[in-house]
Amino acid sequence: MAVVQPFRGIHYDPQRVNLADVISPPYDVLSAEDQEDLYRKHPYNIVRLILNREEVGDNEEFNRYTRAAAFLEDALRAGVLVQDAQPCLYAYLQRFPHPLQSGRVCERWALLVALKLEPYENGVVLPHEETHTKAKEDRLRLMRATKANPEPIYGLYEDADGAISALLRQALQTTSPLLTAALPSPINPDIREEHIVYACAAPDLLESFQVQFHQKRVWIADGHHRYETALNYQREQGGPSTPPRPHDFILMGLTAFEDLGLVVLPTHRLVRNIASERLESLGLLLERHFHVFPMELAAARDWLNAGAETERRFVVVLPSKAYGLRPREEVLPESILPERHSEAWRRLDVSLLQVLVLDCTLGISWHDLAHTEDVAYTRNEEEAVQLVQSGAFQLACLLRPPRVQEIRDVAAAGDKMPQKSTYFYPKLYSGLILRSFPLEERE
Repeated sequence: MAVVQPFRGIHYDPQRVNLADVISPPYDVLSAEDQEDLYRKHPYNIVRLILNREEVGDNEEFNRYTRAAAFLEDALRAGVLVQDAQPCLYAYLQRFPHPLQSGRVCERWALLVALKLEPYENGVVLPHEETHTKAKEDRLRLMRATKANPEPIYGLYEDADGAISALLRQALQTTSPLLTAALPSPINPDIREEHIVYACAAPDLLESFQVQFHQKRVWIADGHHRYETALNYQREQGGPSTPPRPHDFILMGLTAFEDLGLVVLPTHRLVRNIASERLESLGLLLERHFHVFPMELAAARDWLNAGAETERRFVVVLPSKAYGLRPREEVLPESILPERHSEAWRRLDVSLLQVLVLDCTLGISWHDLAHTEDVAYTRNEEEAVQLVQSGAFQLACLLRPPRVQEIRDVAAAGDKMPQKSTYFYPKLYSGLILRSFPLEERE
């Protein structure tokens, strides 16, 4: 099962820099504007490593990837980045306002470990979403240049008996924070989000963590492209080594499914360029597969969030009204939903929405989704409604967040979640703990 290993982490020296000035969200959620803001924030901001800018005159010899490698070397040489003296596992606490529940403050823990790479077919590391070649090629070029894990990917594990949670509490009793940072929350800039990292180096505790994880599987939550990139890089190096070498592991933050701070956000759909005849008869078309509840726009959010957690429901928003939808079980022949998918997949709200609303009702197929600009996505309900009312889109489909249990069941069945259906919040920040293959090789 899962093999985790302590490692000599690399991190910013808090005596040299203000950590809040140099850390960053992961590369794949940064816009071009975010990238520029981080460049301006500090000359040693981690964005120069995880998402270096393209420059005029870039070529095969000098480019964003070689600049990222040079940045890492320079930061280490200058002592801005330092490597810990002994192997550790790192406990990472994020304290943040809940994005959907006003006034609630959450705490989420992740253990930063070096996880041994396993092909998906071994059933030890389980993916839940599809990947794209272009993104993997970008990350592979960065890994070739830097020979490093510059930011953690995110994974989940089962801890029903609380054994790992108990070890974590024990570790925290004997250690003080290694790194701390507070940043404005993207949900409410008046509230600070806290990032606190502890290092655990006690040999007996490290061994206990390793023993416990050796009984576990790991579900990838965020970072599928980077995980598959690490597998590709390992293949380029001749495959798994005996004994394992640093590139046979990947930096991963691991959170228990049972963690009360584990938050998944919904991703709402926005649609435009719908044929007028479909739009005019939308209510009747939807009644083929759903119990339809017409309502005022102001009532849509309350209706969406009412009912049992396991009840399947979503809302279609038009400029001046909304339809609440609950699937008609009696008119859902199995042939409507793709037979190639698992039962867990077929019961997802987002699967029903795609098949019965976007495809069967609006004529937007799975294939269309990958190529069309007529479907957009947002995690903000208010923004979705505003974009429809403004005329930028003709309708919005509002979803409830997928339950963690659903994500786990889909992956355990060997299936993948539909595109744009999971968003774990908040993201693990980049720049707190890094790994360097050459530096670990010298140990």
